[in-house]
Amino acid sequence: MKMFNKKRRDKNEDYRNHSERATATSTVAAQKPKPKATQSSTTPNVRSSAGVRPTSSSVTASTSAPVKGQNRVNQRRATQTAAKNSVAIEREMADLNKQYQTLRGELKVQLVQDRKHEKQQYETLVAEQLNLEQQLKDAKVTLSKQDKVVNTNDSERQGMVKTINAAQKRYDDAKKALAKSDQTIKSLEKKITQSEQSLADLKQNEADMRKAIQGEQDLKKLFVLMKQQEKQAQDLYQKNDAINSELVKLQKREQTETRERSRKEHAITSAEKDLHTAQDALVAYDRKKSAQDEQERSLNLINQKINRLQHDYDQNATIVKGLQQKIESIDAKLKSDYGTTHLVSPVEFDQSAKYFLFSTDLIQSLSGDEKASMEMIMGLLKSEVKDKANVITVNYNDSLPEIWNSYQSAGLVDKRTGLYNMYYTIQAKVPGAVAKTKPELPDNPAWQYKRNADKQIVSIADDGGNPIMTLKYRKNGAIWYMTYFNGSLATRRDVYDAAGFLSVTQYLDRTNNSQVTLENFYRPDHSLAMVKQYGSNHELSIQLVNKEEAITNVFHSEAQLLNWWLASVLQQQNSVLVMGVNAPLFDQCLQATNDNFHLLPIVSADDLDNQHVQDIINGKSKLSSLVVTDRDVQTAIEKQMTRDLEITVMPAAEVRA
Repeated sequence: MKMFNKKRRDKNEDYRNHSERATATSTVAAQKPKPKATQSSTTPNVRSSAGVRPTSSSVTASTSAPVKGQNRVNQRRATQTAAKNSVAIEREMADLNKQYQTLRGELKVQLVQDRKHEKQQYETLVAEQLNLEQQLKDAKVTLSKQDKVVNTNDSERQGMVKTINAAQKRYDDAKKALAKSDQTIKSLEKKITQSEQSLADLKQNEADMRKAIQGEQDLKKLFVLMKQQEKQAQDLYQKNDAINSELVKLQKREQTETRERSRKEHAITSAEKDLHTAQDALVAYDRKKSAQDEQERSLNLINQKINRLQHDYDQNATIVKGLQQKIESIDAKLKSDYGTTHLVSPVEFDQSAKYFLFSTDLIQSLSGDEKASMEMIMGLLKSEVKDKANVITVNYNDSLPEIWNSYQSAGLVDKRTGLYNMYYTIQAKVPGAVAKTKPELPDNPAWQYKRNADKQIVSIADDGGNPIMTLKYRKNGAIWYMTYFNGSLATRRDVYDAAGFLSVTQYLDRTNNSQVTLENFYRPDHSLAMVKQYGSNHELSIQLVNKEEAITNVFHSEAQLLNWWLASVLQQQNSVLVMGVNAPLFDQCLQATNDNFHLLPIVSADDLDNQHVQDIINGKSKLSSLVVTDRDVQTAIEKQMTRDLEITVMPAAEVRA
């Protein structure tokens, strides 16, 4: 800024000095009086020569004539010098004005860039400020929760230890009692088993005695045996009664011990629960106890965090305020020097993105204006994104490779510029691939074959003169398309692309041969890629088919197909679509923009009233970057805009050349 002021002041002073010199010179030349004769001249001094005879008029005339001629020469020289000085001054003024306008433009660009840079920093810091503010609030909330200090005392802990010891003793005693009960029950069970065995033995002895008596046949021996066993039987009965009595006692005692054992188990469970409760209480207490130290450390950390956040917040606030002042200062400078605070800066081309120039189609013969337009936009993309420029088209064009090669040969597009076409992508065509075979024509000696001047068959008719097929050729002699007839009606047309592959088969309406009812699009391997079916009431069904002949997508309009394809190409990467605001798909592409897909509109003088352009100018559109065709379009936009915009002017075709 200072440098600009200094240069401008120096040049103004230089201009002023030249002006003053020129003015002075011209004034002298215009107003210089005729020189008077001195006393030594031929003009007499009246006072000193009162008594002297004056000279003759002839002498006076002869001596004064050369003086007048010299004055005229001096006047002409002065006028010529003044004229030369005036031209030089005007030339220098024009040069100075040009330099001034250049410096003024450079200053505006610098101010725009400075404001944009400061604005970006400002927005970044404001976002950081909001984040710091939230962090600071969160930290203070955490601190307020941590302020509830845990209070503990040692006597409480001692009571807890005593409770644990008592619970542990009850638990241990209960376990010992249970173990003793188990031993008692086990002993009782053993005695019961022994008693039951004794009873069994007695019963067995009794059974044996009865068996012996029943088996004895001799009465005398039987009597003696009965006498002997009578006493034994009495002993057995006495023992049996005693054992039964003892067994009943043992069983009652066992039942008592079993009930007692259940009580002792419950006592163990209760004691264990009390023990665990007491232990948990002690653990919780110890945690509370240790929480005091932990809380102090946590409070220190939180306070440190709050202090750090507060410091960063205050520091950011100072920087934000300074940036805001800088932005306001730049705005004031722009307002005073250029009459606006809305800035225009060049479009920032993303070097990580791929750029696609949109065109519905490419044509072979371009007019002068069309060539100039192509040179301008491709020159801009080449200078800004170099080898990341591409051209994208959506119309069916089986001559596209030939046209593209002619564009490259003419220098309209760079060799590294990529070309994308919807139909070529769907049909999986390979650049440079050429068909290995030519279409076979029917051969029947009875049919009539008509040939052109190049001896190419252009029509075939049967022996009755009824048309069978007609052929159309390209300039290079390759077959373009063949139309088949049924009687006098054309029913089908096979279209071959420039590489010689069958590209499309069209089925024609039998009642109106100018209308197509069905189109099949093929890949170079002859597999079906897409089917278009046209209804009588302008219905349309488009089906995409994979190599396994399965339908993958169905569309009901060309727009749906175009949107799907553009999304599949452009939204898989960071892409920018460069297209005119009056392009037929501009609305759909604008709606489809996202973080990976951006739109860069081209605006000409004819587009200034376009609604999209007006929305961009008035801040109603999410777009803020434009490419314009010339400086006048930019000037017209600058007069209307109510927001900051990025505008880049296309280089003129002759400048690129």
